[in-house]
Amino acid sequence: MRSLLFTLTLGLLHPAGPALAASDTRDHATPIPVATFAKAPLIYNVALSPDGKRVASLMNVPGGTALITQRTDGSDLRTVLSSDNKQMLFSWVRWVNNERMLASVRYRTRRQDILTEDTRLVAVDFDGGERLDMSQLPDSGMRHSQQIQDRVVDWLPGDGRHVLLEQWAPTTTVPAVYRVNIETGERRMVHSPQRGVGHWITDAEHRVRAGIRQTDDQVEIIVSNPDGSNWRPLWRYDLFSRDEVQLLGFDKDPNVLFIRADHEGRRAVFTVDLRDPGLKRTLRLAHPEQDLAGHLIRSQLSGEIVGFVADGDADGDAPSTEFWDPELNTLAEAFNKALPGRFNRLLGLSHDELRYLIYSSGNGIPGQYYIGDRESGRLTLLADQYEHLKPANLVGKQAIRITARDGTTMRAFLSRPKQRPTGTGPLVLLPHGGPHSRDDNDFDLLTEFLANRGYTVLQLNFRGSSGYGYEFEAAGLQRWGMEMQDDLTDAVKWAVATGIADPRQVCIVGGSYGGYAALMGAIKTPDLYRCAVSINGVTDLEELVHHIRNFQGGKAAARLQFGSFWSDSARLHDTSPVHHAERIQVPVMVLHGSDDRVVPVEHGRAMSRALKKAGKRYTYIELPGAGHHPDGPVHRKILLTALEEFLATHLKGDEEQ
Repeated sequence: MRSLLFTLTLGLLHPAGPALAASDTRDHATPIPVATFAKAPLIYNVALSPDGKRVASLMNVPGGTALITQRTDGSDLRTVLSSDNKQMLFSWVRWVNNERMLASVRYRTRRQDILTEDTRLVAVDFDGGERLDMSQLPDSGMRHSQQIQDRVVDWLPGDGRHVLLEQWAPTTTVPAVYRVNIETGERRMVHSPQRGVGHWITDAEHRVRAGIRQTDDQVEIIVSNPDGSNWRPLWRYDLFSRDEVQLLGFDKDPNVLFIRADHEGRRAVFTVDLRDPGLKRTLRLAHPEQDLAGHLIRSQLSGEIVGFVADGDADGDAPSTEFWDPELNTLAEAFNKALPGRFNRLLGLSHDELRYLIYSSGNGIPGQYYIGDRESGRLTLLADQYEHLKPANLVGKQAIRITARDGTTMRAFLSRPKQRPTGTGPLVLLPHGGPHSRDDNDFDLLTEFLANRGYTVLQLNFRGSSGYGYEFEAAGLQRWGMEMQDDLTDAVKWAVATGIADPRQVCIVGGSYGGYAALMGAIKTPDLYRCAVSINGVTDLEELVHHIRNFQGGKAAARLQFGSFWSDSARLHDTSPVHHAERIQVPVMVLHGSDDRVVPVEHGRAMSRALKKAGKRYTYIELPGAGHHPDGPVHRKILLTALEEFLATHLKGDEEQ
């Protein structure tokens, strides 16, 4: 197995060195083979060891995935663990000390006839030596083992032998906090469970200091004094309310708490001094148009919170890593200058803060991992995630704004094929999943595939999308198939009116919620689209609500997002595609993974039966063994091949409807 490290480097504090990728002689208008797009990313979930001398990562290899380690100079590459991805899949890996790691794995199972995914932890040495299953076995007083067993509350930097882990206490189904030895598996409870508290948070001294309790549709944040006394409520709020408070972590001062909360209609980062009876909030970081989401960066040298890593910026006009420490802020300015026009996310700092790891991706630039050295001032490319996709052959996205019929402004992204950078042509509307999610201008494999096939791609952040404040996201609650769908209709009409889309050549394609929207688009506006494609899409809202209610906290979440299973049943029925197949007038393709744990495969099967009964033109493809995200190269090749053939058949302007 070859080293991942590339020898090309660029001066971090000096002008950039040689280009990172050789020029590609491929004709930019020539379709890239489906098999090339279907390839899995080379590596992902890269982690830097505490001393900054090694990295661990998950690597896709023929037949599965391997957990690998290597030195940051590219030497000593080792396979530590491997999986064929059929039963067990890797989720993440992280170092506990310079020799030993924890890896999270998930596997598909069934609990009380409900298809689920369970998670477990495995401790392993960097060379694949000593391995230890960290699973909590069923206690004699419990009916079954805990489903989620990879929630590390505190990594205890500087300890190196233990972590603090959330696990069920005996005879309960709420978590206590255990101090777990990663070498022996021995565990000791350090904080007992409390009624309704599902998550715990520690301070900089590794003391359990805060908890999050949910009772039906209300959330309560509780906190204690530094010595563990005086547990008390800080905030109470309803699910999906403007008053939501997200705990980010404690500063070095045990009385200073970082939170994420509302600021002028957008989520921002604040600090709160717990000694203040009024809990006054001090603003630390905000964006005028978008919510901030992400995690804090703690200095291992000082113990202080020194920065914030954002999950990403929807319109690409804010940095992904923000430091409050002046020296580290200079570092961020330097790597942002070296890698301009991208999202540059700090993934890790060595304990001496001299080495660091960043993930860089951008508009039309696939993800890359870099190792930085502050002493030498150099930034070295560790690996390209998609080394087979060259930026010269990709198109990226243009950020635009579209106004809905009621005056609501919506962000959107437009990708134009190289062979038609301007003018009118076939359009694919690509609504995102979630729906409480969003599209951004980061690299997007499916968008690039469609643009490479000659289609203009339009991605809209319709109301209900996250990231644009409480009001915009809340506008999607209980509005599936209604205003949310109208937003998509208005986006297509905008594209036609501006001369981007040929009205006879528009197809709607989506996955998960986007698959639901594709089917509802064909039902609600039958003259707007030439065809529709649903990938793992929701087709029956009543069935989805019933499914969600089986999970912890699911009854309240389902009621608030969709409505009452009983009193809103008529609306749920009327906005479910499976009940309106007879209204569809265009060809439809439905794809669904047989092992989907999020939207069960029965949604796809039921839609197929309804389309057949109604005598409609449809194609149903079931992907055996695929989950909600068919990311494996075999499943992805089937999906992309079917999508390419379907669109080529039905987006020809002279085809009869």
